[in-house]
Amino acid sequence: MKAIDQYGNRRNDEWEILPWIPDPRPPFKIWVKPEQIAPFFLIPHHPYAISLLLKINDGFRAEEFRRLGLTGGSQDWERLVRGVIQEFEENNSGVDLFHFDSDEDVFCVYSQYIDDLMMLAKMIRAACTDEKTMRAYLSIGEVEHER
Repeated sequence: MKAIDQYGNRRNDEWEILPWIPDPRPPFKIWVKPEQIAPFFLIPHHPYAISLLLKINDGFRAEEFRRLGLTGGSQDWERLVRGVIQEFEENNSGVDLFHFDSDEDVFCVYSQYIDDLMMLAKMIRAACTDEKTMRAYLSIGEVEHER
């Protein structure tokens, strides 16, 4: 397991240079409230990106994943989030905005598109409200992963 602030972090020379961002990038503001996305949490990687994380051992929605025949590990979370990302990309104009850096202990999705990741965080949290919604996103995520 890495240190929690290393998930979704890259060396300075590995970040994509975004054409509309002046160098150096001004500080960004995290506008999503922790209680809106709990138990997920954000780790900023100023000035480049932000990561959304979930500690797998907290067991968030583990029972729902088990009822769906899954374990609730990072791979299952990535599959669910791929489904949410698919919907996000259809409703917004971006593709390839989000990347994963998970292991067996921590689920991590990160992006240089900070506002988009905060909106995605709220969508992911909403996707976990019930088993039916989770099943729908998991099936979308499975199709997306097979492409």
